Amino acid sequence: MKANQVLLSYMERMREVEPALEYVHPEAIFIAACEHESERHPFYGTYRGVEGVRTLLSKLQRELEPQEVKLHRMLADEGTVFAWGEFRHRVRSTGRIFASSWAAACEVEDGKIKYFRVFEDTGALEAAFRKE
Repeated sequence: MKANQVLLSYMERMREVEPALEYVHPEAIFIAACEHESERHPFYGTYRGVEGVRTLLSKLQRELEPQEVKLHRMLADEGTVFAWGEFRHRVRSTGRIFASSWAAACEVEDGKIKYFRVFEDTGALEAAFRKE
């Protein structure tokens, strides 16, 4: 499977943790917006291996209700993919919408994602989670 197909398959299955994990390399490194954990938001940090990505996907599933995800484009070679688009999610605890453009850099090895870093509007993310 080509790198862009691996990323697309992963993205299509993200709403269900176990099917998505089939596309995660045992030595995976996933970075959720910021490399380091932060009190500013529970998603931030670096998640390692299948268990780390399971933790991240479980957090996303618990906290967000996906409304719309658009993939605008993917650029890929044998082992690298860069993709971008837009999304809208409802934050379960506040009812607010988190809308953002996004981009993802991804490296694939042996048909599984070994490195994944997503970029999004962290200000909008934090604002959507604020209980005011």
